Amino acid sequence: MLYAGEIIKYGAFSFAYAVFDLFTATVSDDFPQCKRNDPELEKCILAAVEVVRPRLLNGIPELNVPTLEPFNVPTLKLDRTANNLRLKANIRNMKAVGGSKFKIEKFRLNLNNKYVAEIKLSIPKLIVTADYDVKGSRILTLDISGQGRFRSNITGITVVAKGNAKPITKDGVEYLQAEKAITKIRITHAQIVIDDTERPVAATSAAAFFNASPNIVLDILNPLIEESSAAIIKAFINKILGTIPLKEIFVEDA
Repeated sequence: MLYAGEIIKYGAFSFAYAVFDLFTATVSDDFPQCKRNDPELEKCILAAVEVVRPRLLNGIPELNVPTLEPFNVPTLKLDRTANNLRLKANIRNMKAVGGSKFKIEKFRLNLNNKYVAEIKLSIPKLIVTADYDVKGSRILTLDISGQGRFRSNITGITVVAKGNAKPITKDGVEYLQAEKAITKIRITHAQIVIDDTERPVAATSAAAFFNASPNIVLDILNPLIEESSAAIIKAFINKILGTIPLKEIFVEDA
């Protein structure tokens, strides 16, 4: 329940911010200028990431990028049925702290024919708090319905994301839009605390089960986590790229 929501949003904002850096670092004069035909384009973009990183803390309103620390999610709805899982939840007032510490482990970019990118990110620790309202839901045989607030400490987070984009024309101006995004997410460890106002005893049991065997729950939730992350990432990237003409993303050689 709560774990799916937090990891989905973690994957989305961490990867989307990284991709934002990669594709928009050159639009401002104080950022490194990365040329499209530079044989070391990937290194240039990684340098641009480090230059823009401090700006992410307070967000970049002109590019529709919200504050990163904390990262706020007003609402998130989850609805999924699968083996050992029935989840229907409304998550509200979510705050995530720690995303700005992301490290780019690997980055590849191919601009031939299609705009194809692959990135591997790691975050040492993420702290997530949120209000939740869950109805008619279970993991394995455990009833996880209830209402209240949770806090989760997540460590050793790794996200591998792949995707491609295509140029589109809007009002005579060419922009990039993401066509596809795929994510793979791995969590080393996580612990949760639940303050449930409807079913406090059941919530305590659910938290104890999760904290004793987090990997069991993560294995069940992982398909939902990855699928939802990819959808949110694609939508967020397209929101940003829709504000920046393609000709401004990479500098053409003279």
